[in-house]
Amino acid sequence: MHIDLLGPVAVRRDDGTTVTPSAPKRRALLSTLAIRLNQTVGTDELIELVWDGDAPPTARAALQGHVAALRQLLDCPGLTLGTRGAGYLLAGDPDRVDLLHFRGLCDRAGVLRPAPAAPAASTEPEPHDPAVPLLRAALDLFRGPALVDCGSVLLRERTLPHVTDLRLRALDRLAEGLLGAGRGGELAAELAEAAAAHPTRQTLVARLVRCLDQAGRRDEAAAWYDRAVARLSGPPGPELRHAGERSADGPERDAPPRPARLPRRGAPDRRFTGRSAEFARLDEALAAAVRSGHPILVTGPAGVGKTSLVQHWVQRSTAHFPDGVLHAELGGFDPAGPREPADVLAGFLLALGEPAGALPASPEEREQRYRELLAGRRLLIVLDDARSYEQLAPLLPDPPPPGNGPTRDGDGDGGGGADGGGDAGARGTPVVIVTSRCRLRDLLVRDGGIPLPLGALGAEDAAELLARTLGPARVAAEPQAARDLAAACDHLPLALRLAAARLAARPGWTLGDLAAELADEQTGLATLAGTDRGPIGVTTALDHTYRTLPPAPARLFTLLGLHPGAVIDTATAAALADLPPATTRTLLARLDAVHLLEEATPGRYARRELVRRYAAGQAAELTCDDRFVALDRLIAHYLAVTAAWTTGGRTTAAWTPEGGGAAPAEAAAWFRREESALRAVVVCAEQFGRTAESWQLAHRIGLLYETTGHDRTHWRAVTEAGLRAAHGCADQAAVARLATDLAVLHVDRGAHRTAVQQLERAVAAADRAGDPLLRHQCRARVAGALLRAGRYDQALPLMTDLVSAARTPAVGGLLVRALTDLADALVLAGSPGPALAHADEAVRVATTRSGAEAVLATQSRARALHALGRRDAALSTARLAVALGRTVGDSGLESRTHGLLADLLCELGRTTEGAVARRQAARALAAGER
Repeated sequence: MHIDLLGPVAVRRDDGTTVTPSAPKRRALLSTLAIRLNQTVGTDELIELVWDGDAPPTARAALQGHVAALRQLLDCPGLTLGTRGAGYLLAGDPDRVDLLHFRGLCDRAGVLRPAPAAPAASTEPEPHDPAVPLLRAALDLFRGPALVDCGSVLLRERTLPHVTDLRLRALDRLAEGLLGAGRGGELAAELAEAAAAHPTRQTLVARLVRCLDQAGRRDEAAAWYDRAVARLSGPPGPELRHAGERSADGPERDAPPRPARLPRRGAPDRRFTGRSAEFARLDEALAAAVRSGHPILVTGPAGVGKTSLVQHWVQRSTAHFPDGVLHAELGGFDPAGPREPADVLAGFLLALGEPAGALPASPEEREQRYRELLAGRRLLIVLDDARSYEQLAPLLPDPPPPGNGPTRDGDGDGGGGADGGGDAGARGTPVVIVTSRCRLRDLLVRDGGIPLPLGALGAEDAAELLARTLGPARVAAEPQAARDLAAACDHLPLALRLAAARLAARPGWTLGDLAAELADEQTGLATLAGTDRGPIGVTTALDHTYRTLPPAPARLFTLLGLHPGAVIDTATAAALADLPPATTRTLLARLDAVHLLEEATPGRYARRELVRRYAAGQAAELTCDDRFVALDRLIAHYLAVTAAWTTGGRTTAAWTPEGGGAAPAEAAAWFRREESALRAVVVCAEQFGRTAESWQLAHRIGLLYETTGHDRTHWRAVTEAGLRAAHGCADQAAVARLATDLAVLHVDRGAHRTAVQQLERAVAAADRAGDPLLRHQCRARVAGALLRAGRYDQALPLMTDLVSAARTPAVGGLLVRALTDLADALVLAGSPGPALAHADEAVRVATTRSGAEAVLATQSRARALHALGRRDAALSTARLAVALGRTVGDSGLESRTHGLLADLLCELGRTTEGAVARRQAARALAAGER
């Protein structure tokens, strides 16, 4: 059991289930006891806090009732609520209360110890400060304002000042550590929020100014410093003054204006790893941008490291931008909304030396002045986190003029990349680099943007990132767990860093412990949730993307949360959303545009596991009726598709698994893509009471396992789920089919005795259903499986018995099929003489039946003749089968007759004629597909 107070009050069991009391007074009581964990709290004090100093006469009795309810709630290992004298005591591990865990981490990081009387600004980098991961983990415990709904104003008033002060001290100490490691820019957003909320704390502003300065954002640093000083009634303190002086290093403010201030090179972020190929592509893109003036566009999903990549590349490449670097965070996916271009232009104009009092008033005038100041300047413009082309367009410089390098069409020559000596803008062309979660196709189309899509880290780079945070020894001790952890994080840098921070704060945990926690379907994503402060957590980053969606794409994304697979095709999505395919394709494209999906192949969309879980969380917020209706549509869709594959509905293949043989290639490819989703849908249908649909889908999946050659690891689990559903709806025919599926599965695995037992159960169920035809089909399927397994000693007696049964009126319609199956089996078993006798009988019987049966019987006769060495008779019979096949109107069957003739010709060495027959087989199949 865990109690969370750093945000909305929450009580969580170890399995992630939330059991938070709904009554405000009960939350107030629990919060008070949790804050004073392992201490006795007097009854009078509890009454005062729970009733906010205005307790009624019945308060003592009511308190006892609340205590009894909390005891029942906490009735599990970890926390114990007991009576102690004239009060109550909640006992347990302090780490089970997030506020106390926060204090413990701060204590371990040294924040609770008194600070030196006059701290000096650090000048030497300390890249291995052990307090950094502890404080990052401590601050990540906050999910919002502490005790925000604890139910007691008095408790908040007494507790919040201490918590707030400790949080700010932790933030200050973390900033100090990150600055020492050259990573101050990582904390700029959190410091800005804290400094805005606590403007009188000069140390916060000082740290913020230094962090911004270290990240190369000196215009923002100067603006924060100026605002802070303007609020003071006297001169700034030494720390704030020193930060302002460092940020203002360089030309005086009244010196001739420079285009931008160069970023300072801090110590590299030791957690950044890999991306050598991406750096090379950026160097190549730079060379192209210098020649053409086209912007560089770095895109990718939330958390993939776009901003970090660009920042590190800029540090490597500043020598190519002698006139400096302009940087703006556009806030494209900020909950408060994207920044207005006019505001960004104002900051750029100030950085370019425009006096504050002379800034143009209108956006159009600012845009014109901005382009005037950029003309002929060799600088880099970084536009981070863009939302749309409309936001970007006013911030793009004019294209190079004619004669000063190539035009936007990219004609002409130019210099090399960053490593090739070609200075950016050697002829005075600014270079723009944009990062965005959107693909920004308009930027590519209208301005010739140079795309650089950014994917997740490779396995080795992901392991290296973990090692740089946790230490190489800890990762090397559990190599497989490290790989599992990286996979659970989708190899995303943000997720990996959050996971590493969680482990760094828990030295007693193994990597396997956290990998298992992340693997939990229900609670794993919450492990990477981070906090609600800025784009820190994976959930927060996905929230910011999701909330920018219009209603229709957002609805589709939510409904896709009901689909359990990693890949979704347009038809499946259309079924879930109950929309036409064309409309669905448009909405899927909207989701692809912001990297919530990736169009892997035309019409098929992949999604990362973390996105799938996030979507599932959104789907959980739907009403029960909406979920059930959508799930019914999904189940119906899969039933329709599998029916087409497994009952001969696809006339192009004319294939039925009941008759044996391999499934068509199209069916096999579809099943490979959908198998994991189909498995989950079977279980889901069973759990939600759709038992008839569950067993039908399980049976059809079993037929596909049997005939496609797909990995059969999960075949048994699917079949057993279907069998449970069949028993659940008391359908004996269904029980017979699923028991037969299990028998075939056991044959496949070599468990022949168990297979016979399952077949007996299947036959008994078919008898109870009063269906002799089904009884025959169950036995025929198992016989076919035994034959494929090479168990002729068991298959032939069963097939002989099936022929005898087919001579009875009850199943007389299956005699031709039984005879041809037995004839083919005898050929395989090396008994072609008896095989020919059965095939001849099949031909005689088939003359009174359908044309398809005559074709099958003739094919069996050709095989038996060939096995007897009567090659000419076999070829004549095979050609007769081809002629009969043309009359049936079944393209698949006709194709197989040509295939049989080709096989016989090739075995006789007549390869040229055999090749002709194979081409005819292919043409017949293609004609059916048309």
